[in-house]
Amino acid sequence: MNIVPLVYVKDGKILDGKDGNQVSIDDLFKRVEKDTILYVLDLDGIDYSNPALDLYQKLTEHCILWIDDGPRRIDDVMDMIMAGATNITLREDLWPEMDILDVFELTDDEVYFGIISGHTEQPWALSFPQQDIGVVVFIQTPQINGDFIFASFLKDLAIKHKIYLHNVAQNAIPLWEKDGITGILVDLNKKEGDRYGL
Repeated sequence: MNIVPLVYVKDGKILDGKDGNQVSIDDLFKRVEKDTILYVLDLDGIDYSNPALDLYQKLTEHCILWIDDGPRRIDDVMDMIMAGATNITLREDLWPEMDILDVFELTDDEVYFGIISGHTEQPWALSFPQQDIGVVVFIQTPQINGDFIFASFLKDLAIKHKIYLHNVAQNAIPLWEKDGITGILVDLNKKEGDRYGL
């Protein structure tokens, strides 16, 4: 199972968790090995359509970037890629009229859809079986393991798509791995980060 460290961008600053501490670029580079995939959850981009493109360019000096900044049009995707994104996460709620084929014309890298646990409606773009589209699931509560309907939905989705989970209890990882989940996203500030292999 792949373990991917995650940082947040809020007010132009890097945070090691959603309500975590600010981290300098130098400190981040000390905490994350060179050429590691780093998931950047840019709240400025998602909430205010103001992504930290300059920051991405600095981060690419050390990390392979997986950017989630809430693009709302194809030009936003182009900006992400030009700023250094390798993998990208799209959010259908922010870009309801997205043409996924246009996105695939811009990149040969991995494209994911971000969904929130409990929302069992499948993103419409996942109905394109010829495209390799993955899913990032943001789990709202650690009790997701007891939600058999959502767990079944993810297991079915994992048959055709790469699935990454965020906010997973460490003791639940073997179960998710057995269900075919590709990997997990772990906030950089998790004290148990060493047990996740970060």
